[in-house]
Amino acid sequence: MGMAMNKIDFGILTAASALLLASVATATAADLSTTMPMKAPMMPASASPILYVNNQISIDAIDQNINYREKNGAGTSLDSENGWQPGIQLTGTAMRNLGVLTNLYIMGQFSWARASTRYVGAYSGGNYGDLSQRDGAATTDFDFRFGKGFEVGPSWMFTPYFGAGYHSWDRNLAGGGGYHEKYSHSYAGGGLLIQWAPTRQWVLSANGLAGSTFTRHMATSLTDGGYPIDPFNYNLGAKLMWKFGLSADYALTPQWHLNAGIDYTNFGYGVSNYQHLGGNKVSFEPNSRSGILTVKAGVGYSFYQEASRF
Repeated sequence: MGMAMNKIDFGILTAASALLLASVATATAADLSTTMPMKAPMMPASASPILYVNNQISIDAIDQNINYREKNGAGTSLDSENGWQPGIQLTGTAMRNLGVLTNLYIMGQFSWARASTRYVGAYSGGNYGDLSQRDGAATTDFDFRFGKGFEVGPSWMFTPYFGAGYHSWDRNLAGGGGYHEKYSHSYAGGGLLIQWAPTRQWVLSANGLAGSTFTRHMATSLTDGGYPIDPFNYNLGAKLMWKFGLSADYALTPQWHLNAGIDYTNFGYGVSNYQHLGGNKVSFEPNSRSGILTVKAGVGYSFYQEASRF
């Protein structure tokens, strides 16, 4: 699953990233103007710990499991791929007020992982399931959220949001110099973030999103000594996708936080267009579905401080 990002997608994501950074920087600079230089803005003693969690930048080590399956029209399993990929994740969140609108929420996240996974081909030499190899694979993800939080009592917050992003998967199926497949898609959907602060230091979160993929592609490439198939571009069919995640944040100090979590993403691709191989032979991508399980742990820095918090 990992096609190179097209110019339109890259431009949209770059602009969104710039807006995210600009909004966080502007809001932080405005708060800093009323405090000591180089000091995080003060929050009232009654402020919810959730606000500290929702105004921070973090870096996490991740390990994700890819579970990819192709099926034909009769539901028979074809190609598959499975394996764990270590990587890194960078996240920035901000929750600020804008006039009468309170707790406006924005999040931007970048994830990257790479490792050798196990590919099993459905058909080789007249036999099904007899082609198995290690596959060098890399995944890249951009995720964005825009929403509004609603405080429910002193310890709960519900934040409905609009989510969008980009996913790519680049795999090398022929060792160091051969046949590559690159899958990619963008997505959009609606989600809900639920957060609970049982203490002043702990914040537990659950979130879910449902939506659909778009601009779905798979491209092949032929490198030196490569696989005997011409480079093709496949437009993949639409399928529903969904995300779910759980996380815990522990504040060592008002600014420094430890976090850990688990995320799961599930999406599918429909049958693609046909590519002619010559004669009566054609090539196409069948129905497929992917599940990606990610475990992560890291450290974060909150923009706020509160002298009497602990």
